[in-house]
Amino acid sequence: MWKPLLLRLWNNLGTLLLAFAIAFAVWVSAVVATDPNEARDFPTPLVLQVRGQDPGLVLVGNLPSQVFLRLGAPVSLWDRLISVPGAVEVYIDLTGLGPGEHVLPIEVHSDLRPLRVLQVNPTEVTVQLEPLAVQEFAITALVQGSPALGFETGDLTLEPRSTTVSGPETLVAEVDRMVASINIADARDTVTAQVALQALDEAGNVLSGLTLNPGMAEVSQGIMQAGGYREVAVRVQTIGQLASGFRVTSVSVDPPVVTLFSTDSEVVASLPGYVDTMPLDLSGLDQPIVARLALNLPAGVIVVGEQQNVEVSVGVSAIETSTLLNLQVEITGLGPGLRASLSPQTVSVIVSGPLTTLQTLQVGDIRLFVDLTGLSSGTHLLVPEAEVLPREVTIVSVSPSQIEVVISPQ
Repeated sequence: MWKPLLLRLWNNLGTLLLAFAIAFAVWVSAVVATDPNEARDFPTPLVLQVRGQDPGLVLVGNLPSQVFLRLGAPVSLWDRLISVPGAVEVYIDLTGLGPGEHVLPIEVHSDLRPLRVLQVNPTEVTVQLEPLAVQEFAITALVQGSPALGFETGDLTLEPRSTTVSGPETLVAEVDRMVASINIADARDTVTAQVALQALDEAGNVLSGLTLNPGMAEVSQGIMQAGGYREVAVRVQTIGQLASGFRVTSVSVDPPVVTLFSTDSEVVASLPGYVDTMPLDLSGLDQPIVARLALNLPAGVIVVGEQQNVEVSVGVSAIETSTLLNLQVEITGLGPGLRASLSPQTVSVIVSGPLTTLQTLQVGDIRLFVDLTGLSSGTHLLVPEAEVLPREVTIVSVSPSQIEVVISPQ
């Protein structure tokens, strides 16, 4: 019973396989039609990973920072490839590799399927592996620059005193010393800073590609006043009175601080924290002044530096005040055959300016008027205009601020 059936199947096996192949092709065509494959450039470059590296070896040189891919995948898969972090990774495999130079292909991995890698750029990298060396070095403080004139360096502190250097064996062998640099140029007080450590070779060149632990150090360089020297502020001495109606707005001195020296350090130490200038006479002054003045120094004390005098600037300006005036409002621009009446005819005006100018105002120096040009009969509410002759005088307020003008035929 079974034998005839099996024989018939065997005789028709080719037909069955052909039918299956046709059905499978139809199914694939239907799937592709509904979710076609699409070749695209991956929208962002990928970071090259390193896998399988022997912990006793280090990579020398730089690997490509970015790898560019072109992939083929169904349209429905592309959204996941782009949106899922780590959906596609690129790497090189160092498993089993020893010291020396190696040329390795860049490999692509993804758990998402189906996916085809169409292009990798770059396709391979050359790596150099060297044995890892670890060595401890003492740290040396490198002080750059000199303190300000009249100051000298004191104690120097450094923390920590040593650091561990790791990196390629050949590079660690080039390290001559570890330094922590600090700049004290023109310093007048102790300088403390957190600075990055640097590995230097015998020629003083900075070596890169090493790992330092720790990589920072705190350096503190003491700065103190040298014997016989003292830094003091400059105080300006003035005499006399300004012209009437004027005031001092500012007094400045350059330099504001000077360094003094004496061979007798006790003389300098006994000075107050300032030194006076010779007196500057302001009598009758009505404008700013700049003058060079000598310093009033005790015997045996000198100013350190080329400039023995200081420059003093005194700002002077007129005393500003204000006053109240009652002014008659004038009429201009009234058309022929018309007359006008004002309400009120007199307004209160507050003006401000230099006291001396306000004290000498003359009739006509300040005028208020209403311009009736083009206006016809009727009642009008106008803002008075002003004419002020002294340029330094300004009108603060006018009360009332508007005038009622009644225009009528004569």
